[in-house]
Amino acid sequence: MKRPFLTATCCAAGLLMLGIGGAAFPAAAQMPAPVADSAIVADTWLRPAVEAEFRDQPDLLAVYAARGFQPLWIREDGGATEGGAALLAALSDAPRHALPADRYARALASAGAQSQAAVRELTLTRAFLDYARDISSGLLTPRAVDRDMALRPQRPEPAALLAGMSAAADPARYIEALAPADAEYTALVARMAELRRLASQPGSWGPTVDEGPTLREGSTGSRVLQLRARLTALGDHGRVTQGLVEARAEGTVIVAANDVTTDAVRSDAAKPAADPSVFDAALAEAVRRFQRRHGLNEDGAVGPATRAQLNLSPAFRADQIAVNLERIRWLNRDLGRSHIMVNIAGFSMRVMDDGREIFQSRVVVGTKRHQTPEFSDEMDHLVINPTWFVPRSIAVNEFLPKLREDPGYLERRGYVLKGADPWAVDWESVTPSTFPGTIRQVPGEENALGRVKFMFPNDYSIYLHDTPQRHLFARDLRAYSHGCVRVEKPQELAHLLLSYQEADPAGAFQRWLDSGRERYVTLEEHLPVHITYRTAWVGDAGLDQFRGDIYGRDEKVMAALRKVGVALAGG
Repeated sequence: MKRPFLTATCCAAGLLMLGIGGAAFPAAAQMPAPVADSAIVADTWLRPAVEAEFRDQPDLLAVYAARGFQPLWIREDGGATEGGAALLAALSDAPRHALPADRYARALASAGAQSQAAVRELTLTRAFLDYARDISSGLLTPRAVDRDMALRPQRPEPAALLAGMSAAADPARYIEALAPADAEYTALVARMAELRRLASQPGSWGPTVDEGPTLREGSTGSRVLQLRARLTALGDHGRVTQGLVEARAEGTVIVAANDVTTDAVRSDAAKPAADPSVFDAALAEAVRRFQRRHGLNEDGAVGPATRAQLNLSPAFRADQIAVNLERIRWLNRDLGRSHIMVNIAGFSMRVMDDGREIFQSRVVVGTKRHQTPEFSDEMDHLVINPTWFVPRSIAVNEFLPKLREDPGYLERRGYVLKGADPWAVDWESVTPSTFPGTIRQVPGEENALGRVKFMFPNDYSIYLHDTPQRHLFARDLRAYSHGCVRVEKPQELAHLLLSYQEADPAGAFQRWLDSGRERYVTLEEHLPVHITYRTAWVGDAGLDQFRGDIYGRDEKVMAALRKVGVALAGG
């Protein structure tokens, strides 16, 4: 039975009208009903201050007016209301979410004397609005950090937030619900707290592995001992006793709290090595397990890439999680009931449908020079047997040197030069500014876009597509494109997308493919596409997953978070 992709629910659409996102924010209640004059106790002391504070923000003034200028946070005697106590507790707890305590310090330190009650009320209102914005949609503006981080966080409307708080039956619950409801966010918050605790305990992850030749099964020596101890402390090797991972190396016991694995189901957990300085099969399997969690090729050998990831500290991993909490907040909105999620740093993509993963594939992304940007858009059509219109930058920088050596290069590779005869051009005299005509590549097996491309028109000319360079998908670091995203399983993805509008999606796709002609296929329902850069998450069975910072964006976000006052574990 065909079911169209849905990009938003009616409920989400209603919340969007309030400017507070989809299901990401607590239900903002309607403006509270006006309070009868006889019941307005606060009018005499709070109203003048509120009217002065919000003279240029009538929507916020209206929230207070609707509640008869009764305070949200502070009683007239200076004591905290239920909402005030809940807010102060949340502000104190802000560092647990990698938010800056100093940003809310004024509210926490505000005086509680009766004469200062109005000032404190308004200080807490401003703090609430700052905190609600920060925890629900992020501290930073992504593009101000890096121009290729082109995500647009959906900022909540202050009046809607304040009205929701005013009407909340349970203030603490309302404030708690401002954070992303994503289970992954909650798991990462807990994991960051654990890593920060480990960071305060020197040696909690055991020794680092010294530089040297690649370690593999059969290697021996002190570096194998270091590796064994490190992997055990990380939870990828060894045995668990009462929740602690215990490692022994040269008589030294290294104990680290780490719940990332369940040793009860592991065959190597209860089998100590006959000689711990020998790299045995169990240690090789532990290395593969570590490599799997870090997106590395699972060869069981410890070369420079694996050793670099092994030697990163708990403090660095905690800070990496802090960065990814901020990224989750940037996308804390209705992503679409069905949507595509591309993870640049993970070299992967998924199709999600009603919270379930229904498709996944490896991908190749842009090089460091030609970085794939982060943004969201909507896929609206496919092109089967696509023509590749070669961008001028590629024609000038890559094709021109080849044409100088061989004017027949284009013809042999299935390219057509429009506007000039390649055999009649003196390519030695051509410069980037005088490059003649345009180049396109006809459909076929050798076409750089493969046999299908997936289009979501955007400002960056980025799309998903097939590729004839299949060998690149076997590599662990897959940053080889000019920015577009190459998909390992493009035909399977096409079948899935067409299944929502074709009775026989595979058959229809094959007919169009076999025709050899370029064909545009409009998707009856547009599909949201989110191109992200996630370097830390908690995966299946609670296993930590980390990825390398291929474009240096983690480093930039860490610096920006420090600048706004976030206390990172790495300093």
